[in-house]
Amino acid sequence: MPVSAVGNPPPEADQLRNDLETQLPEIIAQFNEVLQEKFGFKDIRVGGFTIVPAEAVANSNISCDEEGCSIS
Repeated sequence: MPVSAVGNPPPEADQLRNDLETQLPEIIAQFNEVLQEKFGFKDIRVGGFTIVPAEAVANSNISCDEEGCSIS
């Protein structure tokens, strides 16, 4: 599964993106398991999500729509 960068990520983001692409099927499988076992959502599956640096959202909000996400 491809992982797309948005904006102007620093060079070290390439390694993180590669690591996420490699592990993404297992990450999504774990999300699905948590949704089912912990929260009781049996008929839905994770299709995608957004990852942002923690320092970018320390005192901010993330909002997403069909086009993408923004931090404010």
